[in-house]
Amino acid sequence: MDQPSFPQRQHDHEACVHAGMAHAEAACESRNERFTANRRSVLKLLLAGHRPLGVYELMKQFDWKGRKPAPAQIYRALEFLESIGLVHRIESCNAYLACNRPGRHHCTIFLVCEQCKTVAEVEAERMQGAITDLAGQTGFELHSQVLEARGLCPECVGAAATDEADS
Repeated sequence: MDQPSFPQRQHDHEACVHAGMAHAEAACESRNERFTANRRSVLKLLLAGHRPLGVYELMKQFDWKGRKPAPAQIYRALEFLESIGLVHRIESCNAYLACNRPGRHHCTIFLVCEQCKTVAEVEAERMQGAITDLAGQTGFELHSQVLEARGLCPECVGAAATDEADS
């Protein structure tokens, strides 16, 4: 398993957005898919932070350019982005997160901070083998492997310890 790592709160988000958008454009081009304005806008919103966003949060931030807000447009964009491995759905909070390893099919563990909502995406190769073996033993046709764990990220743990020391 990769070393879990939470994104630093003070880093260059624009670099994340730029790299993610460049990868998305290449992924769409290689599949002969259109990277429409809606798909582009939704992905950019997800890349701008490192926390999952629900459809209604995305709708509030989406630039509708004078059009009437429509959840269906957001859902269609998310469905497409998820289908080509650019975003993940975080089941426990019914929200979406930009993939930090886009385009790769992998067993993923999401470490979800209950306080600040930051998420670390960790690839779990050893677990992938175990889950694949279990599925094979039962004849189960495996489509995805996603696990979620909830707790506190290192920064929130540190902040809680500082608060306790101050009181």
